[in-house]
Amino acid sequence: MSARKEAELEWAKQKYDVMAKGYQHYSRIRDSFREAKEEEDYDKILEELGGMEKFPYSRKAFLNTAEHVWGYFKKSAALEEKNRFFDLLTQCQSLPNGFLLSQPESAKLLSYIKQTLLVSYPNPYLEQSALLKKVPGTAL
Repeated sequence: MSARKEAELEWAKQKYDVMAKGYQHYSRIRDSFREAKEEEDYDKILEELGGMEKFPYSRKAFLNTAEHVWGYFKKSAALEEKNRFFDLLTQCQSLPNGFLLSQPESAKLLSYIKQTLLVSYPNPYLEQSALLKKVPGTAL
């Protein structure tokens, strides 16, 4: 597989995880894709994506990313599901900046997305998301 194809597949998996760590990281990698021309450029992107594991999550970026993910469900979800999602999102506002996904608030919200919304409204793109695969104690 070419480095370009590998980088594109990895980016599709990690996009929301990177976005939840900080929009500056997301923008930097997105821009790297726009500028990439050679295989070495894609190798560098893959290396950068691999290095993103060490970064903690930003509260603001996590909240924005969760709302972005909600966009996949907003037209289909029932009112009760919407209310539950936004209740859980509100609870995440108390997260510290620079947190890990094992925090109860973030874990509950991601579990709800993964185990309720994605089960009711399957989405292959979201199902591959590294962010949702990291939900503690769950498997997709």
